[in-house]
Amino acid sequence: MAKNVSSMDIFGGMFQNIPAYEKAMHPDKAAAAGSEQTEKEKLHEGQEDKVLVRRELLHPFHNHPFRVTEDAAMQELAESIRSYGIMEPILVRPDSKRHGEYEIIAGHRRNCAAGLAGLKEVPVRIEELDDDTASVLMVDSNNKREELLPSEKAWAFRIKAEALRHQGKRSDLFAEEGKGMAAVGEKSGDSERTVRRYIRLTYLEKDLLDLVDAGKLNIGAGYTISFFNSEEQGYILDYYRGNNKLPVGVQLEELVRYQRKGLLNAEAVKRVMGAESAKRQIKENVTIKRDRLRKYFPREATAEYMENVIMELLEQWAQGNQNADE
Repeated sequence: MAKNVSSMDIFGGMFQNIPAYEKAMHPDKAAAAGSEQTEKEKLHEGQEDKVLVRRELLHPFHNHPFRVTEDAAMQELAESIRSYGIMEPILVRPDSKRHGEYEIIAGHRRNCAAGLAGLKEVPVRIEELDDDTASVLMVDSNNKREELLPSEKAWAFRIKAEALRHQGKRSDLFAEEGKGMAAVGEKSGDSERTVRRYIRLTYLEKDLLDLVDAGKLNIGAGYTISFFNSEEQGYILDYYRGNNKLPVGVQLEELVRYQRKGLLNAEAVKRVMGAESAKRQIKENVTIKRDRLRKYFPREATAEYMENVIMELLEQWAQGNQNADE
């Protein structure tokens, strides 16, 4: 039986493969429009899941070790947000203690700057994250900032190490011979040795850690003192508060010897810190290359012999200056 064919079938078939008028008459314009659409799609790629949330519903991560200060850098970020908005959504998770509110994982500074810029709402990306995963993401998103204080980096590394251990990814993280710390510093580019030294700083008394942040106690000395117990660290702090001096070099080595013998107390700290002979000052502060000294001493002269001769000459020189002054 023959099929009835309508005019729509005939003419529809004729025109179905003909390009649209805009493409046929203005191919360059059509191509540009397609390119523009592609760029828009790229601009919004990965942003489909972002939502706007009122800032008062956002709270800092409960274990956040990083500073969020309204300094010059924060003011610059606020100005950028005021002009261009927040380019990357803030990563949050539902707050388990506040229904309908959220805990910030990454973006604490952006949220603060948004407030300074006058924004009431900010774009966020909401993810369901357990404490350990959230801790790792929070640390990795902040630990590349150049202006981090030693205490911030130290606590960040410790938080991440403990999170990875809880996840069961590394069981040797805190073992002396373990290599797990390499995983902790991987994202920030820090070596296993660096990570371990920073984590040890978290065992300092807070006032001593504050001195590390202030640059008054170097990280190496802080690392060594971190192995002292709380009472022993207290003796060092008490001496510092009264004399504005902290142990370095030979002094620190002597305090370690006292500590290992169980003899480190306030009197020992005072004795070590108060003994500043000229010989100790030479050892701590002056380095003379062996090649420069060789022309004044026999080839077989030992380092100890050369040091003793130098000290004798210095004492004679000092006495000569004193007599001249008199």
